[in-house]
Amino acid sequence: MTVLMDFRDRSIRLTKERQKHIANEDDPAEWKREIGEALKNPDEVHETLHHPELRLFYRIYAKFVDQDRQFYVMVKVRGFDMLVISAFYGNGFTWKDSDGKA
Repeated sequence: MTVLMDFRDRSIRLTKERQKHIANEDDPAEWKREIGEALKNPDEVHETLHHPELRLFYRIYAKFVDQDRQFYVMVKVRGFDMLVISAFYGNGFTWKDSDGKA
């Protein structure tokens, strides 16, 4: 397990299982570096009333500006325990309720 720090110096766990799931066949070290950078220097952090335990950190990367792509890191928060549950590249992610409404 790896412990990463966010922009408020809070520790966030990245388990080997989550890292393997996120990286798939890609380079796990590169994904860990990208996740750490997004947590430490996010452009924004979103939370929603519909999912109060989740935080969405995201960072816009210069290499993807022309494609309007961001790097997202989803973190589950339970008190002081924070855990990376997913990370992905995307275009304009929006929170959705279970019924599909934004």
